[in-house]
Amino acid sequence: MVFKDITLYTEKVKQDMYASGAALVIMKDNHIVHEWYSGTHHFEKGARNIDSSSQFNVYSVRVTYVSLAFAIAIYEGYIRLEDKLSDYLIEFNKEILGETTIRHLLTRSTGLKIKNNSVQRVFKAGSAIEGKRPDLLANILLNITGKTVNEILREKVFKPLNLTSTEWVTEGKNNLVCDIHSPDRCPTLRVGSNIGDDRNLYVSAKELALWGNLHLNKGSYKGKQILPKEIFNYVTTIQSPTSLPKHFPKFGFLWWIKDNEFSWEYNELGSDLPEGSYQILGASSCSCTVIPKLNVVAVRMYNSLYEDFDYVKDIQRYSNLLVSSLKNL
Repeated sequence: MVFKDITLYTEKVKQDMYASGAALVIMKDNHIVHEWYSGTHHFEKGARNIDSSSQFNVYSVRVTYVSLAFAIAIYEGYIRLEDKLSDYLIEFNKEILGETTIRHLLTRSTGLKIKNNSVQRVFKAGSAIEGKRPDLLANILLNITGKTVNEILREKVFKPLNLTSTEWVTEGKNNLVCDIHSPDRCPTLRVGSNIGDDRNLYVSAKELALWGNLHLNKGSYKGKQILPKEIFNYVTTIQSPTSLPKHFPKFGFLWWIKDNEFSWEYNELGSDLPEGSYQILGASSCSCTVIPKLNVVAVRMYNSLYEDFDYVKDIQRYSNLLVSSLKNL
């Protein structure tokens, strides 16, 4: 079995992090070459088995959805990468925002700490990296286009691809996989608005793989160009400012991009991934890995928010196992 090792590893991690369910979908050359499901939606009695219709909360994976909507707005001329944040975040101190641009926000290098109605300068823009702020991007997007992230993507992506298991969830339903916080806590569901700015995006493993595959094919789906290639060139190639030190991780529009100059100790990308590969990882350990040089997309789903687990070491080992498995195809 070509994917035996990575499947066994995925099951082992499910147990190690106290997840109740897991899924693995691998696509190569636009076809699913491996599909695997394990466990249940939670640990309580009567829990539904994980299957192809199970929707997992993907947490930070959602930032790639926000960034694609933003890339569409850039392509359509609503905003430019080098526009200053102060032109859009008018409620904050303009002097502190300074020369910080939309590029800095999309590549996690603003150097700003924004909380409630205040902003602080933590480091010089473009000199280090920070956490993701998809909420700011979503708010800017709404102000400049009059549309939410969800509205843009539903029109431009979800409907053309017939994605019916991808949604910002506003209420519970039986195909949603619950979050497991620890072995002794009750399972939960995270629901909210369907604007697209919060951590309530639930996606099936297959549809997350299709999402990655749309990026791999630069907007082409079943021979039809759904979105212009230029949009995906923004999103999936290095956009980090040139001022960023070479040893720091590089980003497209919030995707981690494999760059062989990168040597910083915090690294979500396995050492064996080819240069140009890109990946996103969520708090529940859901991930989407795209390897253009091998024409591969791999999606892994879990439902654990257990904190006592080395997520970085795990995702590195997983992506290296993925590459070694693909050599046997």
